[in-house]
Amino acid sequence: MSNQDMSDDDILAAARAGFLDEARDMLRQFEEALLALDDDPQDSEVLNSAFRAAHTIKGTAGLFGCDRVVAFTHDVETLMEAIRSGQYQLTDEAMALLLSSRDQMEALLGDVESAHGDPELNDASQALSAQLRGLLGGAATHDAPLQADTAPQAGSTEGVWRVWVKFSTDALRNGLDPLSFLRYMGTQGTVRRIKLLDEAVPDLLALNAEDCHLGFEAEYETTGDRETIAGVFEFAVDDCELHIEPLSSKAAAGEPLAVAQALVSEVLASVQADGELLAEAQPAERRANPGDRRKAPKDRRTDETRFVRVQADKLDRLIDLVGELVIASSGAQLVAQQEGSSTFAEAALRIRTLVESARDGALALRMVPIGETFARFHRVVRDVSKTLGKQVDLQISGAETEMDKSMVEVIADPLMHLVRNSLDHGLETTEERIAAGKPERGVIALHAYHEGGQVMIEVTDDGRGLNRERILRKAIERGLVRADQGLSDHEVDQLICAPGFSTADQVTDISGRGVGMDVVKRSIESLRGQMQLASEWGRGTTTQIRLPLTLAIIDGFLTSVGSTYYVLPMEIVSECIEVPPECVDNPEAGVGYFNLRGEVLPYFDVALLHKIEPLHTGRRSLVVARDGQTRIGLIVDKLHGEYQTVIKPLSSLFRHLRAIAGSTILGSGDVALVVDVPALVSYATEATRPVVSTFRT
Repeated sequence: MSNQDMSDDDILAAARAGFLDEARDMLRQFEEALLALDDDPQDSEVLNSAFRAAHTIKGTAGLFGCDRVVAFTHDVETLMEAIRSGQYQLTDEAMALLLSSRDQMEALLGDVESAHGDPELNDASQALSAQLRGLLGGAATHDAPLQADTAPQAGSTEGVWRVWVKFSTDALRNGLDPLSFLRYMGTQGTVRRIKLLDEAVPDLLALNAEDCHLGFEAEYETTGDRETIAGVFEFAVDDCELHIEPLSSKAAAGEPLAVAQALVSEVLASVQADGELLAEAQPAERRANPGDRRKAPKDRRTDETRFVRVQADKLDRLIDLVGELVIASSGAQLVAQQEGSSTFAEAALRIRTLVESARDGALALRMVPIGETFARFHRVVRDVSKTLGKQVDLQISGAETEMDKSMVEVIADPLMHLVRNSLDHGLETTEERIAAGKPERGVIALHAYHEGGQVMIEVTDDGRGLNRERILRKAIERGLVRADQGLSDHEVDQLICAPGFSTADQVTDISGRGVGMDVVKRSIESLRGQMQLASEWGRGTTTQIRLPLTLAIIDGFLTSVGSTYYVLPMEIVSECIEVPPECVDNPEAGVGYFNLRGEVLPYFDVALLHKIEPLHTGRRSLVVARDGQTRIGLIVDKLHGEYQTVIKPLSSLFRHLRAIAGSTILGSGDVALVVDVPALVSYATEATRPVVSTFRT
């Protein structure tokens, strides 16, 4: 839809959606700043960052008429201002209320489309607002919004200001609506008189509808101070000329001298008193002369233009088109080979190079740092540790590690469960840690890094570790394993991922409901990933998650068995060798082990896995594939080499196929199956365990 086709309602809806996105970003900044303050309450920069985030949410909400958000956030801002000014010391109670307020602000933003709002949500806002005001003794602060029962009597000029605003010619182009500022002023006080400043409006023939030539002069009644009023125009700082002066009783009576004195006072005090908040929010070069706003450099949009918001479905569509381009490029190369034309082959190779660059660029658009996901766990660790009465530090490393955005969204919930599990089951109480000779504060560490074309995420705690005797006893009671079944320590650890398995004696709000780890494992495997646990009793537990970089396009290794094509992710292929003699001597079994330079590895014939008739002519090959620390051999008929693979999801009709992650279309039009390596390793390990165990003994 073009801009000409958009109605006012469409434009407003788009602007509102942008406001909500920005508000959620500000909420994240607000929460991160609060959690940093929890560690260092004396950090004034962090405190100012939290205040600016709340102020931005309130100001933008006011522009869009979101009165419930404005009213509640004002109480939050009032408490923050009291802390900034030293009138109130940040306490644990205040921090808890501010964090709860952050959640309430998010709920109010989610309810912003409702005309009257959820009554229960409004009640919760009022109750929380009362608690915030109660911390300050219930007294109205200097910038509290004017209440009906405390309004000054008619004729009084106490708390009355003259506000003179003239907008720049480009104000409308920069997305400003002069009327919205008046509306917001009405929510914070009373506009007693207003005069339109229209002297600069040109003749009709010279008028450009995109130019702004208006301003206004208002007599404004509020209990707020100059800084509060200036904050109304924070978003127009580069696009308006602003003067704010108090009106004394004599000035209101019309004495010219009083008016002149007030104006002179405004000019002389503008550099010093024109709003600490505005100075903090501006770049350093603009702070050098905060009083001369008309000469301020128009660099407000410089940082904003570094980032562009793009709808996720448009990005997905781009990736799909690039995928089709990859397939078409492969088809062109195939035709070039068949035609035997060197010129055609050279052109096809050039196209392939460009397509690979376009592919890498398109995939890079979907790559985001995992640090934003990690950051949300600061709040989780703080809240849950206080609930459990434990002292816990969260350590984060590798926050800059990038992965596909769609995977980041899916992995957040599994990570949340792992962190909460470590808090509840993994870490001991303070008394238990002291008795065990450990530091009083437990540690949960989140670590991310790239390894071999994959993303590695580790969740580690220095708690008590897994009690393997108890896990094995519970597993036997539930019939998951036999009492006489010999399991290694690693295999016992993985039992906690069995469906419904739990060693918790009591059900809590945090964990221990008998569900969770199996769901975590399935979520990770749905991303073609793998989860492994390692633990040492008394020292802690580490959960390692291995994920592919992207779910869309991969570098694959193409093989075939009979008339069926298989693609393995290139990063898991270690080497290709002739089928070893041990496998040749046992062709009917199709599964077993072989000796690779002194290392015993399991193998199986892919033809037997999916009941495919193998080729009986030519030499077969064995592909050594690795998944983490595990390696297996896959016997195939032919090796076709590296192949760019566009992964397509399988229809539900083919969900029964074992160890298949999806499909792809070859340049010839044939369909190839993408191998799910973790599932393949699991299957091979299970199938060869009796043989390998016999060999090892």
